[in-house]
Amino acid sequence: MMILEGVKKVLAGTWSRFMRLLAYIRQHPFKSLLFAAIAGFCSLFLLFLVIYLGAFGKLPTKAYLKSLKNPVTSTIYASNKEPIGYYYLQNRSNADSSQIKSALMQALVATEDSRFYEHKGIDYRSYGRVLIKSIILQQNAGGGSTITQQVAKNLFGREKQFFLSTPINKIREIFIARRLESIYDKEDIILLYFNTVSFGENVYGIEKAALRFFNKGPEELTLPESATLVGLLKAPSYYNPRRYPERAEQRRNVVLSQMLKYAYITPEIFEEAQVPLKLDYQTPKKVSSFSAYFKDYVASEFAAWAAENPAPDGHIYDLEADGLNIYTTLNTNIQKYAEAALHRQADNLQKLMDTYWAAATIEGGKEVLLKTLVDQNREVARMRESAKTETEIEAFIKEKRKRKYWVIGKGYEDQMQSLEDSIAKSINRLHAGVIAVSSASGRIMGYVGGIDYGFSQIDNVVAPRQVGSTFKPITYLAALQAGEEPCNYYDNNLITYSKYEDWRPRNSNNKYGGSYSMHGALANSINTVSVTLQLRTGMDRVLDQAKKMGIDSELPHVPSIVLGTADISLLEMVTAYASISNGGNKIKPYAIDRIEDEHGNILFDAKPRYEGRVASTENIKALQKMMEGVISEGTGSRLLGYEIPYNIIGKTGTTQNNGDGWFIGCSPELVVGSWVGTFDKRVQFASTNMGSGANTALPIVASIFKNLSYWKRPLLTNFEYNFDYFPCRPFVESSAVEAYEFAQTDSTYLQELRIRDTLEILVDAPITIDSVQGIVPGASLDTIAKDSLPLELPIPDIDGNQ
Repeated sequence: MMILEGVKKVLAGTWSRFMRLLAYIRQHPFKSLLFAAIAGFCSLFLLFLVIYLGAFGKLPTKAYLKSLKNPVTSTIYASNKEPIGYYYLQNRSNADSSQIKSALMQALVATEDSRFYEHKGIDYRSYGRVLIKSIILQQNAGGGSTITQQVAKNLFGREKQFFLSTPINKIREIFIARRLESIYDKEDIILLYFNTVSFGENVYGIEKAALRFFNKGPEELTLPESATLVGLLKAPSYYNPRRYPERAEQRRNVVLSQMLKYAYITPEIFEEAQVPLKLDYQTPKKVSSFSAYFKDYVASEFAAWAAENPAPDGHIYDLEADGLNIYTTLNTNIQKYAEAALHRQADNLQKLMDTYWAAATIEGGKEVLLKTLVDQNREVARMRESAKTETEIEAFIKEKRKRKYWVIGKGYEDQMQSLEDSIAKSINRLHAGVIAVSSASGRIMGYVGGIDYGFSQIDNVVAPRQVGSTFKPITYLAALQAGEEPCNYYDNNLITYSKYEDWRPRNSNNKYGGSYSMHGALANSINTVSVTLQLRTGMDRVLDQAKKMGIDSELPHVPSIVLGTADISLLEMVTAYASISNGGNKIKPYAIDRIEDEHGNILFDAKPRYEGRVASTENIKALQKMMEGVISEGTGSRLLGYEIPYNIIGKTGTTQNNGDGWFIGCSPELVVGSWVGTFDKRVQFASTNMGSGANTALPIVASIFKNLSYWKRPLLTNFEYNFDYFPCRPFVESSAVEAYEFAQTDSTYLQELRIRDTLEILVDAPITIDSVQGIVPGASLDTIAKDSLPLELPIPDIDGNQ
C-alpha cells in the first residue's frame, strides 16, 4: 500500500512539473523555441563529437585511406604454408582511370551528385532540400549523400547501432568523406566509386558490370549503355536490365535527361541515345571451389578478431586492403579428400534424385507441385493472358530446347530440356556440406560448405538444418549422467502422449513390442525408447547437456528434440561429437592459426583453450561404446563395407520425409560430419532407402576416413575399452522388467558373441554394398519421417507411383 502511495506521489509531481513547463511555453513561446534550438544544437554537436572520437567505431585514418587507391592483397595459407586463396578489395576487378570515359563520369555526376565538382565531400544544399521537402513537406526529394559519401559507405559499410543507426552512420560517412576529399582529387574519387559500387547479381565494380551486361570493357561502353549502368545503381534489383528491361530502359532515359539538363549532352545526342535496350548478357562463369567456403569462414573468424584488436593507428584491420598473411589450420590432403568425396557423392545422388524424387508433403505429390510451378512461369502466364489454347500451352511446356543448367565443377552448360524438366531440376537439386575437426584441439582440418561455390554461396557447414537422429547421443549422454545404465531395458511400445497434443512417435520400421537395452536402442535408432529416455531425463537436463557440448543454437523445449526436430548447424553438431570423441572435453573449433602483417610481424597466434568437461569419463566411455554399436550392428553398419582398419564410432540421422541426411563419424583424433539434403523442403527422395543419412551422408565421411587409413604415419588410432561387449542383449521379446531380470542371469549371450566374431574372422568376408542404392542388405535405417504426424503419409515407391 505504501509503495502504491509513493508511486502516486511521483506521478503527481511529474504531472505538476509538466503542466508548469507547458504554461511557461505558452507564456514565452519565442524564448522556449530558442532554448529548444540551443538544446538541439548542443545534442547534435555532442553526437558529432562522440562519433569523431570513435565511440561508435574508430574512423579510418588518412594514412589508411591513402592505401585504398592501391590496396594490398591478403593471402590465406593452409597448415603446410601453401597459399590457398587471396582477399582483394571485396573481390572486385578494378578498372583504371583510362577505362572510365567521360560519358560514364558525366552520367554519374548528373544523376547522383550534380554539384560534385563544387563541394568538398558534403553538399549542404542537398541536405537542406532533404530537410524541407522530405521531412517537412513529406515529399520524396531523394537522398542527400554525395558521391564521396557513397564511396565511404561502399568501402566501410554501415553497422547496426544500439540506437540512431541511420544518423550515426550518416555522420560517420560525413567525416570519412571529408578526409577522402582532402586526399584524392575528384577523378580518383569517381574511380573509387565505380570500383566499389554494387550493380546487383553479386557484381561489384564497373568492369565486371560492363562485362556481365554488355560483354565489353568499361572503355567500350556507348552512351546508352553507360546511362543504363548508372541508372541501375538507384535500385540494382528493381532496375536489373536482364529481368526488367522496360524498367531499365525508362531509368536509362531518366539518366539521359539529367545529362541533358546539366548540358553534358546536346538535344541531338539525347534523341540519338533513345534506342531500344540491347544486352549481350554473360552468364556467370564457374568460380573455383577449392577452399572457397573455408575462405569465407576464415573471413568471418578474422572479422570477429579484428573487431576486438584494432591496429595501432586505430583502424580495424581489413583483409581486403592491409596485405595480411593468414595461416590456417586447413590440411590440404584432408581438404582434397573431402572435396572429392562430396562431389562424387553429390553427382551419384543427383542422378538418383532426378529419377526418384517425390513431394510427400504436397497433396497430390510431385505432379501437383510441378503443375503449380509451371503455371506460375511467366511465359506460360503470358500465353494464357493472350488466349493461347491449352494444346499450344502444353506443347510449349513439353518442347525440349537448350536451357542453362549448372554442372558441378563446370558451371552453366546448355542442356536439352523441356520447361517442366528445367523446373524439376531446379527444385530437386541436392546440396551438401562436410567438415573435419581435430577432436583434441578444435583445429578445422577440412571444410567444404557446398556442392559448388560458383552455384551457391550458402555455407551448409554453418547453416542451421534439422538434425534428425544425430541429436540422440546428446540425450543418451544426459541420461547416463542422470543415472541410467547401458543395460537398462525399456519397452518398445507405441505410445500416444496426450500431454503433447496426442503426439505419437513411431519407429522407422513400424515394429513395436518387446524391449531394447539402452545401447541397443541407440544402435538401432529406436524412437520409442529414445523418447522414453528423453522424458525420464528431463528437458532441462538435455538442453543443458547440449549447451555444455558446444551447441549454441536456441533449442525448442519439447520432447521431440531427441528425434532431431531442432535446427542446428553441422559445425555445432561436430563440436558436440568432438567432446564424445576426445573423452569428454569441450572444444572450440577454429580456423586461424596465426596472423602476420605484410612485414612479418605476428598480430595473432592461436592457443587452443580448455573449455571444461561435458560429462564424466565413465559415461563418455559408455557412450563411445554404444556409438560403436551404431556401426557394428545398427544404422551405420554400411561403414563396415569400407573396411576401415579402425573402430570408427558415429551416428546417422534422417529427417522428415527424407529431406536431410546426416552422418557424423569419430576417431579419437578426428571428427568428420556431413549433411546432404535439398533447400526446397517440398522435395525429397521417394524412399528412405535412398534418402537416409546412411545412404547420402555416410559415404562422404567413410571415404575421408578410408583415405586417412592409408597414411604411412597414421593420424588415426582406435578407441580402447575395458570390455569387448555390453553384457546384455540389444533386444529381447519380453517386457522391460522381464528383460532386465533375464539379463542378470543370461550366461549365453557373451559366449554367442565371441563365437560369432570368431567365425567372422575366419570367413573374413566384407559386407557387400548394393551398387544401385548403396545400402547394406538388412541394415536398419533411422528416420523421423512419421514421428510427429498423426496420420501416416503414403510414401511413393521407386517408380514414383502413389
